[in-house]
Amino acid sequence: MPGSVIIAAISSDIGVQLAKLYRAQGLEVIGTYRSAGNLDELKADAGIHLVPCDLSDAGSVRRAGAEIAALNKPWERFISAAGQLSPIGDFFGRDFDDWEASLSLNAVAQMRLLHALYPLRRTGAVAKVAFLVGGGINGPFRNYSAYCLGKMMLVKLCELLDDEYPDVHAIAVGTGWVNTKIHRQTVEAGDDAGVNLRRTLAFLDSGEQGTSIEDIFGCIEWAFGAGRAATGGRNVSVVHDGWRDGGAALVARLEADTNIYKLRRHGN
Repeated sequence: MPGSVIIAAISSDIGVQLAKLYRAQGLEVIGTYRSAGNLDELKADAGIHLVPCDLSDAGSVRRAGAEIAALNKPWERFISAAGQLSPIGDFFGRDFDDWEASLSLNAVAQMRLLHALYPLRRTGAVAKVAFLVGGGINGPFRNYSAYCLGKMMLVKLCELLDDEYPDVHAIAVGTGWVNTKIHRQTVEAGDDAGVNLRRTLAFLDSGEQGTSIEDIFGCIEWAFGAGRAATGGRNVSVVHDGWRDGGAALVARLEADTNIYKLRRHGN
């Protein structure tokens, strides 16, 4: 695994654990963060380089890009674990400025960071890009419109990058339910979260981890290893797709059909 890996929102629960897994593979990790509260266990590792970056601030993104450039550690993997559920509730009942800011964080801000970092990729290699996405891809995600639309934009961006750039292998990865602090936003929203409040409380009360970070890591690396013809520009699911044990049948199916695992009206 040559080249470094960049993890946007490394301070997220998923980001911290992915950093550890990539370090275990011998990669150097560069992580951007807005809050350092979750980073104490990473700071002692000289192979992890932490860069402040508020994705909601274009100037902060530019400064982060300059700091990463100064490290002179060309990247081969970019993984964004950024996401925000709030504001949660019906579309017309939300403050639109808050809604717009959430949509930006869930999509455009992450695109801005990737755009700034693309020139810093490892030359002569295919740049591997993964965005973690969530609910709403296959149907409405009631009361979570900013989050849902942002994640759908990332799915389409992966297809656009795959079409425009032969040196970019971009994927969207649906993680399924993971027991992380992001669910606090649903609990804090209370009844505004609708039916998802009950589901979230039941999940949190169960004490279950949900999708393991090891499986998320494994699915990302499987998708990158399967090649652009199979997974480039696609949305793959950690929980529901047959990627384990090499995923030979899934690879054959994806290579045979350029329309599946993408946003389509195809065949309707």
